[in-house]
Amino acid sequence: MGYDYDVFLSYLHEKPSGTWVMEHFLPYFQHQLGNALGRRAALFIDRTGIHLGQKWPARLKQALARSCCLVGIWSPLYFQSEWCLCECAVMRHREEKLGFGTRENTEGLIVGVRVNDGDHFPPYAKESQSGDMRQFFYDGNGFTQSPLYVDFQKRVNEFATEVARVVNNAPAWSEEWATKEWLDDVFAGISAGAAPKASQPLLA
Repeated sequence: MGYDYDVFLSYLHEKPSGTWVMEHFLPYFQHQLGNALGRRAALFIDRTGIHLGQKWPARLKQALARSCCLVGIWSPLYFQSEWCLCECAVMRHREEKLGFGTRENTEGLIVGVRVNDGDHFPPYAKESQSGDMRQFFYDGNGFTQSPLYVDFQKRVNEFATEVARVVNNAPAWSEEWATKEWLDDVFAGISAGAAPKASQPLLA
């Protein structure tokens, strides 16, 4: 028993975010994270990590509880999605309970990838150092043929190195993280809040 995943990848499925993640960011990030860790990286991606017959909310909670950290693909619409907010909230709850993000321990367990301007981000996202991918947030095959793509790969490589540091410094796993207080109650708190709701599309 313990961690199953190095990273829980949290992102909007809708275009262009979902396409950019799956076609551009994810393949190179997973490969380079493995290089930085010195072993194959284990990522939870809902499109491949939830199988037919499994219950979506329960599987997401299980994966969150067993992930070292969360990487979020941050845009203003990301923070309008109830699912994305719930995913972030679970890891924020862990940070707060374990004393992360304080003067004594400035480290965090959430690493953001900023793909749009952060003016409309919530305070915790604005205060967190995030990887800036705004200049590389393009959908379609034309991006791979552009001179920007080499710079994009360099940026992802640097980002993967930082995420590896977070993974390596993650606290020892605790079975408490899989309990109602750390999962169901956190989801319920977001669902009952005033945040606008935007459901994720069905997996494909």
